[in-house]
Amino acid sequence: MRFVWKIVLWGCLGLVGLSAFIYASDDLWARFHGRPVEQMHVGRIYAAMNHWNQVEYSVGPSVMETCVDALMPHFGYVPCWYLRRHTVQQIGNP
Repeated sequence: MRFVWKIVLWGCLGLVGLSAFIYASDDLWARFHGRPVEQMHVGRIYAAMNHWNQVEYSVGPSVMETCVDALMPHFGYVPCWYLRRHTVQQIGNP
């Protein structure tokens, strides 16, 4: 039984180490290639509950969002691959 726990422990430590390595290398990649690289128009939809517990949607103005060319979010910006696929953001979660 101890042998199984050692395998599980080493597996978890390896997974954490691999995740930290991937994030650190992605951060170095983003820093080397420059911080934010693109700006895209993102539409906004506002959602709110009315008096009869129904959701009301209203379209807001589109805004410019800055993204970074990386695998994960860095410097407070979302990755460009994510922003290209999510061009409409819902504000409010009724």
